This record gives sequence, structure tokens and C-alpha cells, in this order.
Amino acid sequence: MLIVADCSPLRYLVVLDAERILPAIFGQVWIPGAVLAELTAMGAPQKVRGLIDSRPGWLLVGEPQENSLDEIDPRLDPGERSALALAKELGADLVLIDEAEGRREAARLGIPMTGTLGVLRLAAERGMIDVPNVVDGLRNSGFYLNEGLIRLAFGPWM
Repeated sequence: MLIVADCSPLRYLVVLDAERILPAIFGQVWIPGAVLAELTAMGAPQKVRGLIDSRPGWLLVGEPQENSLDEIDPRLDPGERSALALAKELGADLVLIDEAEGRREAARLGIPMTGTLGVLRLAAERGMIDVPNVVDGLRNSGFYLNEGLIRLAFGPWM
């Protein structure tokens, strides 16, 4: 599977110590340079910067062509725009993106998507995570959680 990720899903999976599920489920994950920059910015958690500093082999960096960016809504942040442009350019099977505006743009472009909760649900289905601990970690991480969505995503494991 060819996967491209925006910043948010990577950030939260690292904060939860769950980034190992990405290569286990998807193999490799591509990110554009703009996402790499967001993950290494001073405001990023040290755990996240540490992962990027010692970038694992499953995390690949690529740049979309400038003309690919022209097709993406300019109101999105640079990471979202670049991730969607790279996904479209590479013919990605899936883009990992959380923000509502980015998800709307992915849908408009016909790019299949999921977010942090979708990845965690896949991991739960495979028995790779302790769901109650992960949900508690999300609650403590600053991740916006809608309790109805949590029940919908993880009801069988809660």
C-alpha cells in the first residue's frame, strides 16, 4: 500500500508510543518536506522530534511537484497541501489526515483517507493496541475527541 501522511496522525501516534503500528499495517509511509518541517519545529513534542532525528527506514520523504500544489486548496496549511499533492501525484492508496478542511479536500480530489482514529481502529482490529489505554492517552494529549466517535470507533474494545 502506498500511504502519505500529514503531520497530525504521525504526531499523535508518536506521542502515544504507537508509531510502530504504521509500518506493521502499511509498510512504508511517505511525508512531504513541509510535514517533516512541522514535525521538527520547536513547538513539536520532543518525542516527535526524536523520531524524526533518527528517522526510521519506513518513513520516507518526498516532494510534490510545484504544479501539483496548484491543484490543492490554497487555504490549507502547507503540510496538508503538500501531503495531498504528494498523495495525488504518487497515486496513494490512502492519505492519513485529521483536519476537517484537509479531509474535505481529499474527498474532492478523490483521495481515500483516514485519520488518527482510523489508524488506531485498524490496530485495534489486529489486536495491536490496548484500546482503553490508547483512548486515555488521546484524552491527555490534546487530541480533540468526540465521545460518540470514540464509541463508534472503539465500542467493541471498550
